[in-house]
Amino acid sequence: MKHAGLYLAGISHQCAGAETIGLFGVAKEAASEAEENLLKTAGVSEALVLSTCNRVELYLAADSEQSARNAAEEFSAARGQGAGEFLKIGYLKTNREALEHIFAVASGLLSQMAGETEILGQVKNAYSRACEAGHCAAVLNTAFQKANQCAKWVRTNTDVGHGKISVGSVASELAARIFDGFERAKILLLGTGEAGGSVADALYVRGAANIKVAGRNREKAEALAQKINASACGMRDALESLESFDIVIAASSSPEPLIFARDVESALEKRGAEPMFLIDLGVPHNIDDACADLEDAYLYNLADLAKIADENAAMRRAEIAAAQNAVREKASRVAAKLGFE
Repeated sequence: MKHAGLYLAGISHQCAGAETIGLFGVAKEAASEAEENLLKTAGVSEALVLSTCNRVELYLAADSEQSARNAAEEFSAARGQGAGEFLKIGYLKTNREALEHIFAVASGLLSQMAGETEILGQVKNAYSRACEAGHCAAVLNTAFQKANQCAKWVRTNTDVGHGKISVGSVASELAARIFDGFERAKILLLGTGEAGGSVADALYVRGAANIKVAGRNREKAEALAQKINASACGMRDALESLESFDIVIAASSSPEPLIFARDVESALEKRGAEPMFLIDLGVPHNIDDACADLEDAYLYNLADLAKIADENAAMRRAEIAAAQNAVREKASRVAAKLGFE
């Protein structure tokens, strides 16, 4: 018996900016509900939502491309955008092409920082959650289980992941580069999610000894702080004492900016001639872009981190090409087993 087709509708950093991705982003706690809404579309039998800093993708088992398009339009409208906006900005892939895409995503080959390994954990978590909700069956089970296997093969058999290429490691590398006496720098980390946790771990490993973790959930902030021998505080307290920090790393899922130019300007006045370094990992942005125009304020975002990660791209180019070939070959095999053209 022939399976339903596999369809992927999505947007990523390759076709949209951070603010646009943020408009369509789905919080973890809302992902299952979003999938349930997708499953209400006639012809859609399986659904999985993958939402990260750099991509929002809908993986669907459906009886036709039109059913998949209808689901994507409903999703777009539910996010407060026009029904056609999601597909207008993004892409729609089918069967073998969709398989190749999720294999490449899981392997880190389509990440803003090519080769980063954090995305595999995000893919696995999204699949596990969707499975527990009963939203995956034959098509998505095969696609995501094989994507996981492919990613492990790439990690084991190539050096694609060589170097500092995770968000956390690159952010900590940047912080160390831009601030003399990094070990003594006073660092504020806003956010306790995956990105915040990755940065915290990397800072700790590099020797940062004066870190304060702030989040909207005080318990999560304290748990993360304890893990890296740091201190914790509430988000409001942290934002009211910006002048106390040399480096501010924002990795919150807040839909609105947390730090505005006026806040940084006031903090700089209190700091005298001491500069502030701001690293914004939020999608949408946690820090007002206008902060970059302030004297003695130095603002970096995910795009800047991607440039740092790409410094060793030449060394990894052959490995990336080998991994891409493996992805295509493995995706073709799975597509044949599923009866996809």
